[in-house]
Amino acid sequence: MKRCHLLIVAVVLGCFLVPPASPVSGGAVENAVVEARMLEDLKYLASDDCEGRGINTQGLNLAADYIAGKFKEAGLKPANGDSYFQPFDLNAGSKLIGGGENNKLTLKGPQGQTVELELGKHFTVLGFGSTGKVAAPVVFVGYGVTAPEHQYDDYAGLDVAGKIVVVLRNVPRQSAREGLVFPANEGQINRHARMDSKASNAEVHKAAAVIFVNENQNVAQGTDALRSFNETAQSFDPIGIPVLHVRRSLINSLIRSQTGRDLSALEQEIDRNVKPSSFPLDGWTAELETKVEKSITPVKNVVAVAEGSGPLADETIVIGAHYDHLGRGERGSLAAGSKDIHYGADDNASGTTTLIEVARRFGNQPGRKGRRIVFIAFTGEEKGLLGSRHYTTKPLFPLEKTVAMLNLDMVGRLRDDKVQIYGTGTSKDFSDLLDKLNDKHKFKMSKTAGTQMLGGSSDHESFNRKNIPTLFFFTGNHPQYHRPTDTWDLINVEGMRRIAEIVEEITLALSTTEKRPEFVRVTGPAPTSGSTTMRGPTLGIMPAYAEDDKQEGVVLDGVSPGRPAEKAGLKAGDRIINISGKPVKNMQNYMTVMNGFKKGDKIEVTIIRDGKEQKVTIPLE
Repeated sequence: MKRCHLLIVAVVLGCFLVPPASPVSGGAVENAVVEARMLEDLKYLASDDCEGRGINTQGLNLAADYIAGKFKEAGLKPANGDSYFQPFDLNAGSKLIGGGENNKLTLKGPQGQTVELELGKHFTVLGFGSTGKVAAPVVFVGYGVTAPEHQYDDYAGLDVAGKIVVVLRNVPRQSAREGLVFPANEGQINRHARMDSKASNAEVHKAAAVIFVNENQNVAQGTDALRSFNETAQSFDPIGIPVLHVRRSLINSLIRSQTGRDLSALEQEIDRNVKPSSFPLDGWTAELETKVEKSITPVKNVVAVAEGSGPLADETIVIGAHYDHLGRGERGSLAAGSKDIHYGADDNASGTTTLIEVARRFGNQPGRKGRRIVFIAFTGEEKGLLGSRHYTTKPLFPLEKTVAMLNLDMVGRLRDDKVQIYGTGTSKDFSDLLDKLNDKHKFKMSKTAGTQMLGGSSDHESFNRKNIPTLFFFTGNHPQYHRPTDTWDLINVEGMRRIAEIVEEITLALSTTEKRPEFVRVTGPAPTSGSTTMRGPTLGIMPAYAEDDKQEGVVLDGVSPGRPAEKAGLKAGDRIINISGKPVKNMQNYMTVMNGFKKGDKIEVTIIRDGKEQKVTIPLE
């Protein structure tokens, strides 16, 4: 059925006008029809046939074909020439070839020293790196972090092009004794602390190879353990240069010969001042060789377009949702060892289904006035936002003319009308627009100015990094997250239909208002962002994501099955305010306190439930 919309063509006092109600939201009968077709889409995407839409499954291709077919039925045109697909390759795993005869490392000093290192004893090759043969000077680059949001850059003033960089693992002040600089979420790790992110940053700075060395805290917890090739071979975003991990004692001798100081003292100075201390290791060179064979898997985004007309037609709005999930228990599964299908009904068949529904409302409208609307079902989100990163690297429509991006990820569990929207501060107009539209929809909106939720993000982040205003819609976490139990029968389809309606109206407003949204970079530590690694035992809590909650404590959105929190009777809505006499004002406090315990300890957790304090004793596992 062709849908007609009353177009908005003006701006009043610099604010977006609110579009009229969509015809699809008018009556119970039509709402039931919409929900029935959305349920049909959802059930297929979360079916056995789609095999959890894992990267290495045929089900992922079936899902892509299904989405493309629905885009075509909706009247949308293919965005990539005559194809709805934007293909690219990703690394589905790596294999080390030849052992020590093909993987070598020799250090050479300014006084003619030559130190030949042994694979497996003195160094390892990391699986997310690449084959290479390099002989080059060595440069110490501290933690190897470039973080403009924290005014910190280990590469500032250095030219490492064609050189081998030595990088400490983790980030400054990871233990929080002197105040966290890169705060963390339970069980998560800040992107700046990830070894593959550090290696990627080195590659961006044109380094020829990376040598990792363990930092103080890692060494203090036991032996100077080296990461193995196999445990790093499943990176889906491979680095194009060799990456090695070397014993700290060997690198320490290089540092001492250059500075007269131990690596520990240098590291402590960086942590204390949160100021980089990077320098060339004059006279030291390294000769290395690696041989890594990568298993390349072809994947594809699904991209369709509803063209606009008139003076705004050359500008673009993107609406996106990722359609991949975890297959039969790929990396990221929270069901340890399970090879059952991870159906991913909420994550993210719900967002993909809602994307298809919004697409139906803009298809088959020849001559529609306003900006073009591009609909993208991203792949590779679970492997590191790879599909959206590919699109923003090789966009099918110019990014400089892309005025906004709306992202739908896990929108299938609407409860008590609560919807969380991130990125409301990325344009000064967004918050008012949402409030005006919500007068009709009556959602209980939790608006967060920044783009990152606690412990991670989604595909909108790739666009935010390109200075494009973004809104991210999310209905909250749940115990089935990243488990085989995330099935279609637990989805609130009516809630998805309601979210489709408000997204349609937001899109209509953004597509027709003459003034494009002005991008605002949300700076400073996001109230819901993470992370260094949480090194103590965990309770298995799922924190609620709500910027507008001004009370102290950590509110639970749920608890993980079989974990200490569930066993002790904690549940969604509980607010943790104290652990064993130590106040918990926020998530950072929670992590700091928990890092002081070990498995086997018993802790007393004070919660507020229904307005009353309760104390619960929890054994840590």
